[in-house]
Amino acid sequence: MNEIIKKNGINFGITLGVLGIASQMIVYAMGGISKENAILNSILQFVFWLAFLAIRIVQCNKTKKEFNGFISLKELFTTLTVTVIIGILISQSFTFLFNNFIDVEYGNAMNEFMNEQQIVAQNAMKSFTKVTSEDLKKIAETNNFSILNILQGTLIAFLLSSVMNLILAAIFKKNQPVF
Repeated sequence: MNEIIKKNGINFGITLGVLGIASQMIVYAMGGISKENAILNSILQFVFWLAFLAIRIVQCNKTKKEFNGFISLKELFTTLTVTVIIGILISQSFTFLFNNFIDVEYGNAMNEFMNEQQIVAQNAMKSFTKVTSEDLKKIAETNNFSILNILQGTLIAFLLSSVMNLILAAIFKKNQPVF
């Protein structure tokens, strides 16, 4: 792997991880996600999503500049992927540790709220799919901060980020002209 790709991937990945932790701590300082502050939390999450996007755009420009203005789709996608992997791993590791070991009471309250919201969503979907009381019971017993569910969330976040990485890489790539 090219040194520029590796360096930028690691540096921007750490930045994304720290930003992910900051977003979680701001939500925590505001009392967590709840019905009372759902709109404010949604706005905050959107602002942080824009910040994550802006960081990756800056990364694309910086990496392209370090390649003297010409960079392939593969090189950009690779550096963005390294960034996302590092950022997600840092953020998700913090989520697991914080909710299971640092503030277990908060983690339990957040887990309960998340399960309640999933039940509300399932009940709303009853007209489209068959939702049994057994399904609702399983949701209520789910531990959203278990290692398995954190890994599942990590995988989903990585897959969604990969789509965005491909789009960004396609926008910012610039191949050297062939004469």
